[in-house]
Amino acid sequence: MKFFVERVCISMLIVFFLPALFVSCKKEKKQADDAPLVITPLVRPSGISTGVAVTKIIGTSGGTIRSADGSLLIVIPAGALDINTTITVEPITNTNIAGIGSAFRLTPHGKIFSKPVTITWAWAAHADSIGLLQTLGLAYQMDDGVWKFTGADSFDANNKTVSFSTTHFSDWSLMNRISLTPYKASIDVGDKQTINALVFTEVDMDNLLVPLVNDPDGPYNDSGYPVGTPAPLPYRFIKSWKLTGAGSIAEISKHAVRYQSPASVNGTTSATVTLQLNAPVPGTFLLVSNITIMGDGWIELSIDGGSPVRFPASPVVKMGTQYILSNPEDEGGGHFLLTWDGGLGSHAFDLDAGGTRFHFLTGINEGYNSMYIPGANMPPQASEGNVNITKLSAGKAEGAFNISNVGVGDKFKPEATAQGKFSARLFIP
Repeated sequence: MKFFVERVCISMLIVFFLPALFVSCKKEKKQADDAPLVITPLVRPSGISTGVAVTKIIGTSGGTIRSADGSLLIVIPAGALDINTTITVEPITNTNIAGIGSAFRLTPHGKIFSKPVTITWAWAAHADSIGLLQTLGLAYQMDDGVWKFTGADSFDANNKTVSFSTTHFSDWSLMNRISLTPYKASIDVGDKQTINALVFTEVDMDNLLVPLVNDPDGPYNDSGYPVGTPAPLPYRFIKSWKLTGAGSIAEISKHAVRYQSPASVNGTTSATVTLQLNAPVPGTFLLVSNITIMGDGWIELSIDGGSPVRFPASPVVKMGTQYILSNPEDEGGGHFLLTWDGGLGSHAFDLDAGGTRFHFLTGINEGYNSMYIPGANMPPQASEGNVNITKLSAGKAEGAFNISNVGVGDKFKPEATAQGKFSARLFIP
């Protein structure tokens, strides 16, 4: 009987404690999901001038000034200035790690306007870099080198602009506060790509979307949040992941998925990975990552050390001892052609029609060639550099190229450099 009573007591303890244990586990999981997000502000260098500065004297009656490229407009209302002031707008390198496009230096720095001035930024040229308008906004660099996200006061969907009003000048940038990374990628068939949801500032549910709500009792004396090293987007903001197009996705964690491209495609195809956000207001809010699957391969090209552009490649064709690589339908912004004579190894550029040549033609009498004319009444010369072929087997051709003294335009002036690499299907008739 004693043994029976002890077993009953133990069973009752288990019955009572197990539900409590499950509740405790759920509570700990929820607390982990809803843990405060900590972003460490990141000190960044100042930007460097990249173009023409526009200067204008504006007085007490106010006025407007626009950047040289037309993408930035500043409206200064009457009464904002008490004397004639020299206003300057200068494009600079964007040191904001979440920045989009160029930044601008607005001077005089430290000037406090009596009335807010409005900064309007045109974002159409960067549309493929913007995941969600409601998390897009402006940021300025503070005196300590940290960028501060201020959000936006208004959007103009028709003109594709975003605006913010401020009482001071500094270095300003357009930025995504929350984004999927990468927001676009090009991969081969059969490859994988990890996609993460990241946030670059502290964020709470009330301030997930712009315009930001300024809390005078909060940690900031100005509307906005310092920009720092990105962190995974907290679970509470994530609703669901979705794939549209070829391939598949598998969830790695709540804030990351792994995309698997199909084993084969005909030419080139695309897929879109979408994250739907939990938001404080009704509506559907989506972050997007666009993926291009290169069935026949890809070419990556950089001119003058600029950011590489990747575009589809047609299969490499062998004709005699010469190999020919091109792009379909001027993908990448121009007609690309790279040829080399021989197999694996390094091949110097030459002037032989059946030899090692390069061109990237972007228009009539416009483009780049692997030959140049060094001076008046002088014969053309082959550009310096080579093509280095690393693979010609298993139906694949791979390699890289590096060219100096690239001939520019129809005068073939040696005014550019070109670098790149490729991976493409190999076709031997």
